[in-house]
Amino acid sequence: MAKAKNNRKIVFFSVLAYFIFLIATFPLNVIYKLVDPKGLPVQVVAVSGTVWNGDITVKHKSTGQMNAVWQLNGLSLLMGSIDSSVQIKSSELNAELDASFSILTKTINVAALNGYIQAPLVNRLLQRNKVRINGGLEISNLAVQYDLKQKYAQNAQGRVVWMGGNVNYPKGRKQGQANLPMLIADFNADSGQLNMNLHTDENLSVATASLKTDGWGSVSVLKRMIDLIGEPWPSKASADSSVFEISEKVL
Repeated sequence: MAKAKNNRKIVFFSVLAYFIFLIATFPLNVIYKLVDPKGLPVQVVAVSGTVWNGDITVKHKSTGQMNAVWQLNGLSLLMGSIDSSVQIKSSELNAELDASFSILTKTINVAALNGYIQAPLVNRLLQRNKVRINGGLEISNLAVQYDLKQKYAQNAQGRVVWMGGNVNYPKGRKQGQANLPMLIADFNADSGQLNMNLHTDENLSVATASLKTDGWGSVSVLKRMIDLIGEPWPSKASADSSVFEISEKVL
């Protein structure tokens, strides 16, 4: 009896290993054609490789054409998670990151995100706000661990640096212009809330942003930013006072 049970286990794991091998080596472009997903937010230009070592090129009007290459850790599936290393490249973006997703807890973990975003891509993302900057953004060791089910940030760290330069911004029906110093965005998590503090290289805050546990995101601009731009302000307020704030449901 015990021998029969052991044989059944051997057969089961052999069949499981066989199917995992098939999935791991099955061409990704064939899988994509079979699934034939509709209504994607991006245009899929090319797909190659396998599920474990894939290569996909997509196109969007805001980001342009981008290529992503990834490697999945098959052994992580036995632990109930999907671990991957990803490289994203385009003519305006170069980034590398390690990411994992826990199937059981619905937690996404982005670790060691490093890269550079050039100004044209940044400006296309900012154009709805009628803002343009001169110079790109450098991302350094950005890490975020976020529970999608509970909308709870368990950890966040890292920074994004803009070296400074000319900025165009809406000023009534016209466009204003200013030359700003280096600005640094530092990220952290506090009681489940994801926070960002934008400050100068002298650690003087000019704006803050947050993603709360109820899924609402907010951005607050301080008077110090108005002072840096060189615009007059009609009422007396300290440099650390919030003079402009917007909130929006994000999750």
